[in-house]
Amino acid sequence: MATVYLRYLLIGLFFILGAVLQFRLGISQAWYLYLGGVLLLLTQAFMGNVWTAHSLLKRGKAADAEKVLDQVWFPGLLLRRNRAYYYFSLGLIYLQRKDMAPASEMLTEAIELGLEHPNDSALACLNLAHIHYVQMRPEQARHWMKQARSFPSNDLLVKENLQKLEQALAARNN
Repeated sequence: MATVYLRYLLIGLFFILGAVLQFRLGISQAWYLYLGGVLLLLTQAFMGNVWTAHSLLKRGKAADAEKVLDQVWFPGLLLRRNRAYYYFSLGLIYLQRKDMAPASEMLTEAIELGLEHPNDSALACLNLAHIHYVQMRPEQARHWMKQARSFPSNDLLVKENLQKLEQALAARNN
């Protein structure tokens, strides 16, 4: 979490030092500080703090991950991969809160954008299958289970939960 605030501190520091140097020595001595500040601003706009949030979420710190994701200024400007993981992480946070509608929307968006790791894609599909199972939509749940199985996931937890969900769907049909 400290690295998130360190970036903001550096952006501010570059612009303040640039202004001081420009005032004392002219723009010819300050332009590189402005350039550094602009580059950091651009990385914040196009990359955000998505990987920090995703890492916090993996460690079970959903509240901290949500705070970090709230600091993403314009999710639509994020690079495609970062935007996919932004929606994936946000979807998992909503799912933990049992807020199914936005969770489904975010996870679907993440899958459409394309998650980099097959385990993450399988997990997103599994969670969508679970959401549809809870909402009493067995056909959609089966569709997402089939999607989850299509990814070469080596995560035992995903495989185990797919089997449990399949058994639950079969029991519900009987």
